[in-house]
Amino acid sequence: MWSRKSGFRTGPTSSFWHDRLVETGLILSLALYYMVGNQHTVIGYLGRLNPLLSLPFLLIFTALCWYRLPFAVALLPLWLPYYLLQKAVISHYAFSMAEITLWTCIAVTALQLFWGQPSCRFFWSQVRERLGPFTLPIIIFFLMAAVSVVIAYAHNTALRAFREEVLDPLLYGGLVLLCLRRREDVLRLLSALLGSALLVALLGMAQYIFFKNTLVLEDGIRRVHAVYGSANSIGLFFDYTLPIGFALLIAGISWRNRVLAVVVCLPLLFVLYLTQSRGAWLANAIGLLFIVAFSLRNPKHLLVSGVAVLIVLAVALLFFHSRVVDFVSEGHVSKYGISTVTKRLYLWQSALTMIHDSPWLGYGMDNWLCHYSKNMICAAHTFHYWIVTDPVTGKPTGLLDEPTLSHPHNIFLHVWVSIGMFGLLAFIAIIILFYTLFAQIMRHLTRVEDGEQLRWMIIGVGAAMSTALVQGQFDSAFLEQDLAFCFWTLVAALLILRPLSGMAWQAMLPWKRPKQADFTSEQQRTTVPAEV
Repeated sequence: MWSRKSGFRTGPTSSFWHDRLVETGLILSLALYYMVGNQHTVIGYLGRLNPLLSLPFLLIFTALCWYRLPFAVALLPLWLPYYLLQKAVISHYAFSMAEITLWTCIAVTALQLFWGQPSCRFFWSQVRERLGPFTLPIIIFFLMAAVSVVIAYAHNTALRAFREEVLDPLLYGGLVLLCLRRREDVLRLLSALLGSALLVALLGMAQYIFFKNTLVLEDGIRRVHAVYGSANSIGLFFDYTLPIGFALLIAGISWRNRVLAVVVCLPLLFVLYLTQSRGAWLANAIGLLFIVAFSLRNPKHLLVSGVAVLIVLAVALLFFHSRVVDFVSEGHVSKYGISTVTKRLYLWQSALTMIHDSPWLGYGMDNWLCHYSKNMICAAHTFHYWIVTDPVTGKPTGLLDEPTLSHPHNIFLHVWVSIGMFGLLAFIAIIILFYTLFAQIMRHLTRVEDGEQLRWMIIGVGAAMSTALVQGQFDSAFLEQDLAFCFWTLVAALLILRPLSGMAWQAMLPWKRPKQADFTSEQQRTTVPAEV
């Protein structure tokens, strides 16, 4: 039966196995809808069937959404890696599984609101309270991305990128804030993220073992790419997911969780090695150090450990600096002897020149290629910022061999080129607020009962964001559909964990920190009864 007070179904049907059955039904029904009549799937027989035969599975998924909408919302990350393998929904209009899941959930949410039986809360004041100081920078970021569609050279390309990389991920983040309120909901959300990475890892292992002829030759070596077009894309996706497994392994509260984390992380680490993505290796190593550091309870131990790590790194660089330099600069060398590190320097120079000419509004979402090089993707533009030869030495830069590099390989330059200075400042503000909130939540965990159960989730969310930002200094870690969904999912997860940790927004302002009673009242206002 429905409880109008909490918005959730109550009664004996919410048992452990019943919930697992509903989750399985949601996953299988949508997977079958995706595979039947979809020529992009690897199962040829199902792909050749009439697409109309897939509609019953979509109806089953919709019915299960109505029954357990928070479950469907939390499980959406399972479909993020497959955004390149889209399914035709109406005529030639194709969408990714994440988009289909999102808009199905939004439709169910609207219908439940109409019928007066919502599974999620629909009060702007509650959404505003959950977003807190994040509201203004998110609005500015959204508006600047929308403006970039208007000023873009290729409007259709910019509009598609705006929908896939800004509108849909932000809508999903809002849906997460509306529908997920308990720690079990956050656990399901993070488990879906980690589970999606495990599926990619299993596909990567299968490709390496059974289909080596499909490995892509990148930078002179054969690299696993699974469902992506590039091996680096696996590393970028693992940046947002693998640290969650690391956090469960190191900061988990039971040996069963640690065993589960080992089982999940080993395939991810193996496939991460096969990608030969050195940026992802470095980023995940730093993410692991982040987790270890915040898992230490004693501040003195943290300080001593940090100093010890710095000393070890300094000694290693002192004795092995030449090998480190060779590893970084000579890795992934093209057939002309030019490394990817050298290419990135020229890419950044091209991006800075573009920004100098249009700093305020940028060039539009996914319009980098129109201004960067001569290519068939956006061939009509006449002036390009392509640096083919070094202006000082006259030597080739190596970029002539890769005219279709679709971004400047730096997360901040990518945002600035795409949506301008104000969009970049809003993005930086969101990151600063994220880490400020993370630090305050970690401080207030001791004020809530069973706070140790929340610790590993909070550390995992913070570590995943840090890992993605580290590799984002050398690659595109945000403005791609799966990565944008991951980014806003982590932001939303931390916003949900805030009231669960007993922290009020005033705690982020040193001059307005509330008393202990205020933390208790804040938690009571933002926590709803669990299912029984």
